[in-house]
Amino acid sequence: MNTISDKESLYRIMKSNTDLSKVADAIDNNSNILDNNEELSSLLTEFNLNDISKLRVILETSQSGLFIKKSDLTQEDLVSLGVASIEELAEALKDKDLSNMFHSSNPNVSAFLYAEKLISRAKRRVIEHLRTLSDKYDCNELDEDISKSAIGGIKKNGQPIYIVTRPSDNDFIIVYYGSEKDILDYENSELWVDNGIDIPKRITLGKILKNTGINKIPV
Repeated sequence: MNTISDKESLYRIMKSNTDLSKVADAIDNNSNILDNNEELSSLLTEFNLNDISKLRVILETSQSGLFIKKSDLTQEDLVSLGVASIEELAEALKDKDLSNMFHSSNPNVSAFLYAEKLISRAKRRVIEHLRTLSDKYDCNELDEDISKSAIGGIKKNGQPIYIVTRPSDNDFIIVYYGSEKDILDYENSELWVDNGIDIPKRITLGKILKNTGINKIPV
């Protein structure tokens, strides 16, 4: 979704009642439909798109089950976002992608306290687990002050590494902080999650591809 510049059109489609599977079936049943300028123009106009590539991305994304319907913001969403205060939430919702995922809502204090508890727990448990992997991870100079969900000062096999942590109690996470994305953009960085029960685990690119169904990545 982030590769599509015309997000306004994408959000309009996501919020509509259009059955995108019918569009995909139409293309499958008539491979020449895209060669017919008149029909193609009508199709693009119907979905308010500028070119075929955007239509293709939307159809592939729909078939992969990646569309997220707009919903009320819950304490579970706060946990997945890594947000533990009203100030952080206000900052987060400045992100257009996020604001289009959730209806306007005002979580109560207990929701933020719940999120803070799980966010802190995840970071603590990940650190505790990494310390048990002393043959790979050197945590002697560990730095927890980068942010509440990021860790620095760790060396893996002798090389400096940064780690982003998230609670995974709800079986999904939302990475939106610019600082976290910058960290994960480093070659030596890792994303770890913890659900408070199982051993914390590292989320690999392969895991993301398998769970999301993404098979096309802009480079």
